[in-house]
Order: sequence, then structure tokens, then C-alpha cells
Amino acid sequence: MPLVNCSVDAADAGRVMHTWSIASPAERLWWGLTNPEAIPHWLGRLVSGGFVAGGVVTIEHADDYSCTSHIDGCVPGEYLSMTWQFPDEARSHVRIMLKPSGGTTSLVLEHEELGPEALNYLHGWHVHLLYLEALLLGQPKSMDEFWSTYKSLVGDP
Repeated sequence: MPLVNCSVDAADAGRVMHTWSIASPAERLWWGLTNPEAIPHWLGRLVSGGFVAGGVVTIEHADDYSCTSHIDGCVPGEYLSMTWQFPDEARSHVRIMLKPSGGTTSLVLEHEELGPEALNYLHGWHVHLLYLEALLLGQPKSMDEFWSTYKSLVGDP
């Protein structure tokens, strides 16, 4: 399984972290993270902007429900730092770091300032990264199944 570890620290203003080892070169992983054709297969539809330092991107996750991110830092193939804000949530911050090693790449995702939403985001990022990996392996999953995958991961109360 590509998941190396994940954690949630609710005491630290709601911080989640995922570390994955993905059987993909860093350049291909970066393509999956930032390319407008790849993003809809794992995260949502890129409505506007691009992943460049100082830029702003808007990603639609569902009909009329978009997240806006201000790109703080971006080094293609290595590092992405951005804010994260849905209309009904406080602004938080996401950092993604890539470290290649042979034919695999380590991806470390940190999402901070989530407050009480941290546990939901821990599971949500887990599913999003499963979808990203499937895309990179040439076996994209249907986003129509995202919530059923999420429920199978966390259990359906």
C-alpha cells in the first residue's frame, strides 16, 4: 500500500499529515497534482488560475461548491504551498512536498489550521490521494464513487 503514514493533531489547531510512496517519477506526480486535465480525476475541476507562485486557483469540487487557493510557493516537481478555502470554512493552509527516489516519489501533504474539521480532512485527503495514485497508475477511478469510497474508509455511521 502506498500510504506510509498519516496523522491528525487536533490540539495543534487541526493539522493533518499524509506521507505516501507513489510508484511514479516526480515529474509525472507533479503533472497529476497540477495539470488541468489530471486534476478532475482526483480532486475537482480547475475553474481558473494556474499553479505558479503568486497565482490564485479555483477548483470546483461539486456543482457550485469551489475552493479558492492562493499559491504561496511553487517549485515544479518539488514543492507546492497554498491557502485552502471553501465558502463555508475558515481559510487553512496546504503544503505538498515531493522527494524522488529511483522510480518512486515520496509525497508529504500537510494541511494546517483546520480546527474541528481536521479528522474529516484526514480521511478526505486519504481518498483524494488514492484517486491520484490510481490516475498515475493508468487506472483512474470515477469521481462519482468518491463519497462511497470515503464512507468505506471511515465507516458509515
